[in-house]
Amino acid sequence: MARVTGVKEKLHSPLYDAFFLRDERDRFEDRMTDPRVIRFFIDVQDKTRLETNMQAAGVLPSMNTFEARAMRVVISDTTPTPDHPSPFIADLIYSSVVTLLVGEKEAITAPTYMFPSGAGVTTGSSLSPLNHGVPDPMATFRFAEPVIIESQQNFRVEMLFPRGLPTAVADETGPRTIWVVLDGYLERDVQ
Repeated sequence: MARVTGVKEKLHSPLYDAFFLRDERDRFEDRMTDPRVIRFFIDVQDKTRLETNMQAAGVLPSMNTFEARAMRVVISDTTPTPDHPSPFIADLIYSSVVTLLVGEKEAITAPTYMFPSGAGVTTGSSLSPLNHGVPDPMATFRFAEPVIIESQQNFRVEMLFPRGLPTAVADETGPRTIWVVLDGYLERDVQ
C-alpha cells in the first residue's frame, strides 16, 4: 500500500519489551549481560510478540514518533504458597532504579516502586499472585508532560541495581518475565 505524503495518523499504542527467564534452569543473574543493569528496548532479536513489540533495537520503525504518557514495570509471578512465599518482587522493586533515556538524555530516573504495573491478576484470596501495584490500568506512573521520542532517535530503559543484586533476585529462576511498558501515542504515516 502506498504511503500518503504529509499525512500522519496517531494511535494509542504501547511500546513494550521484556527481560525473561524461560524455565527453572534459567537463573536471573546468569541471564544479565551486565551484572548491575538490565536494558530494555535494546535486545529485541529472537523475542516473541509477548516479549516485545519492537522491530529494531532502540529505535522506532520508519519515520514514526512516539509520545510517551506513562511508564510501568510489570512483573510476572508464580502463585506463592504458605511454604514458599515469594520475596522476589519486593526485593526487585525496592533494590532497583529505573531510567528512561531518550537520545542519551535522562527523561526520568526514579526507584522502581514508583512505576507500578497497573496490570496483573487478583483472586481476592491470600494466595493470589503477587502484583507490582493494583491491577488497574489507571494505577500507573503518568508523566506530567509527554516524553517525545522522535523518529530514528535512540531510546532505552535501564533497571539499575545500585548496591548489586539482592540474593532473592540473583538466585531467582524461571519461568519469570519483567516487562517495561511505555504507554502513549504512536504517530505514523497513513498508508
